[in-house]
Amino acid sequence: MRMSVPAKVAVYALVVVSVLVVMFPLIWMVLSAFKTNGEIVDPDAPLVPSSWQWSNLATAWHAAPFGRFFLNTALFSVVTTVGQVATGMLAGYAFAMFDFPGKRVLFYLVLSGLMIPFTVVLLPVVDLLAHLHWVDTYQGLIVPNLASALGAFLFRQFFLTAPAELGEAARIDGAGVWRVFWSVYRPLATPMVASFTIIAFLQNWNNFLFPLIVTNSQRLMMVSQGLTVFQAQVNKVSYNVLMAGSLISVVPILVVAMIAQRRIVDGLALGAVK
Repeated sequence: MRMSVPAKVAVYALVVVSVLVVMFPLIWMVLSAFKTNGEIVDPDAPLVPSSWQWSNLATAWHAAPFGRFFLNTALFSVVTTVGQVATGMLAGYAFAMFDFPGKRVLFYLVLSGLMIPFTVVLLPVVDLLAHLHWVDTYQGLIVPNLASALGAFLFRQFFLTAPAELGEAARIDGAGVWRVFWSVYRPLATPMVASFTIIAFLQNWNNFLFPLIVTNSQRLMMVSQGLTVFQAQVNKVSYNVLMAGSLISVVPILVVAMIAQRRIVDGLALGAVK
């Protein structure tokens, strides 16, 4: 659709303003990470640091065991992401390709996992983990997060659009149910696997509430939790060092998000065709 020059200018101006509004908190955090504490609390101080305090990063890294926090977060994010991709693909394939009693009801139950807030089921989950003696353990952190309702939904939508003729041809050649899935439909789902892997990894890396409730020692804390411990360790809350710690924790996930942006959009578009 052709647009006049004034209309284009208005659209681009609106986009720029929207981006600045969304990005301002991140920009403020990055700049504050290199300020003195006095500049942050001073309402008349400029946005850009007058003198860049690069030592804030080193101070933040040593103020809390960030190495341990990063290791825990990486382990949690990788294992739960692999589990969510595997269970989501299998569940989505079953809902899309097979007919079985109670299929519609089961799918609605899966969808309820997207509609019901996690805080509603948090207490029963923690109570179950306590009975299993899994509180403050790796299995208590990982096992409840190995399945994803979002993954099952997205993969189901994708497999609904997959050509049924490919599976029929494979079955005529003697392929079994598992072989049809693994050799025919799984390769077709590679774009969706890539996009959902990235989405799940981002969500798991930023998970704060569940690890906060299930763990009670620094040994198992995530990066998001570690910032709260770090804040308590700094005398009188040095906001500049706290912002430096926040910058350290957010850099890996920003890099992943920027690199994987196109795959996320492509995968979601594939799942939204039907």
